[in-house]
Amino acid sequence: MAATSRSGLRLTPFHVAALGFFGGGLLLAAYNGLQAVDLVSTVSWIGWSHVHFVTVGGFTQLLFGMLPQFAARKLDQPAPGRRAVLGPFAGLNGGFAAIWYGRAFGRPAWFDLGTILVFVTVLAVLGSLLAMGWRSERRWWRDVTVRTYVAALTVFLAGIVYAFGLFSHPVDVPGGLDGLREAHVHANGWGFLGLAAIATLYDLFPRLVDADLYSERLRAYSSWLFIAGIVPLITGPWLGLGRTVTAPGLVLYASGFLLYGYTLVKTYLAGTGSGVAQSVLAAQVWVLGPASFAPFILFGVPLGIESAWIEQGALHFFFLGWALPIAMAGLLVTVRTLPCLHDDATEGQGTLSDMVPRDGTLDVLPTWMVGTWNGAVFLTGLGFFFQNQPIATQLFGVGWTVILLIWGYQLGQIIAQRRPGLAWLPGLG
Repeated sequence: MAATSRSGLRLTPFHVAALGFFGGGLLLAAYNGLQAVDLVSTVSWIGWSHVHFVTVGGFTQLLFGMLPQFAARKLDQPAPGRRAVLGPFAGLNGGFAAIWYGRAFGRPAWFDLGTILVFVTVLAVLGSLLAMGWRSERRWWRDVTVRTYVAALTVFLAGIVYAFGLFSHPVDVPGGLDGLREAHVHANGWGFLGLAAIATLYDLFPRLVDADLYSERLRAYSSWLFIAGIVPLITGPWLGLGRTVTAPGLVLYASGFLLYGYTLVKTYLAGTGSGVAQSVLAAQVWVLGPASFAPFILFGVPLGIESAWIEQGALHFFFLGWALPIAMAGLLVTVRTLPCLHDDATEGQGTLSDMVPRDGTLDVLPTWMVGTWNGAVFLTGLGFFFQNQPIATQLFGVGWTVILLIWGYQLGQIIAQRRPGLAWLPGLG
């Protein structure tokens, strides 16, 4: 199939898969919550699966569905056609299925196969972006969005390589297994998901509030700070050089995030607020969860909390506090407005401006629900730090119940935005 016209953003199978993964993640989160209050037997792979269904599953699917299309628009190139979409879709999902099976049931060969498939898929998507830049008359490295996408995918490759050393092929590195795990989380979380989502939100958030971005200059500065900061963040931990390498990277990345957060707040204040915009803005606060503990860990300051509990709480804040609300907002605005991949492209359809509905869709998430969600994220995260005390059961019970109810509500709203029947499924109808 030929590439679609430049202006036509499309729903892809990645969007459908993202919805499916978030549904699966909801079920896993429910079981995880029941585990936390000792109502069901403990299953070792539930926690890992719960996190990765949100990240490598839902969020990554959504990003892979939109990144090549956004990059094509930025570079004035044709959007990827059906074959260019279905190939990476099969590679990413086939690879993730093999990784999950291998990790959950102790089959290293399957884990290796899946990891290789995902690595090759990410490499192919990165290559397609670089090819667009090569064909374009514009210098892609000067475009903040494309430059950050390229950095995000490159860092993702490093995170995938680190995964080999965490499960199927343990390696002896100066930072030990904990350092390698930290580098893996930094690469996949702060690196790929963080950089790709931030670059996209710089373009999309102003449209959520119907305003211009506060400052393109701050956007450019933050991009370079993010890119400069993520390199030591993904190398320092496994090198065992927390104070000399990881810490400077954290300072650079945090500086970029402060500029980014300030820009979003000023943009929000200049525009018209909505529940979805409030949810996206509030989600940014949760990056402070893992970041606030990092200096204590790097410099060996005791907090009186077990390091494993800190890690669990930090991951919870990042993935359920930050990643999930942003991904849900992305699905909500795309499934409502964008035509399917199989539809004929029409000039003027499916632009960035067309992505954001103006019919009240952005208000399906009321302000009180945004506040309730974030309160529940806080209570649940607090529970991780007090796992040896009775109050943890109460915190988990209230927090997980509210999270699951609002999570399910949002999935229902996303599905309800699309027309009835199977016509909303790319390739069907």
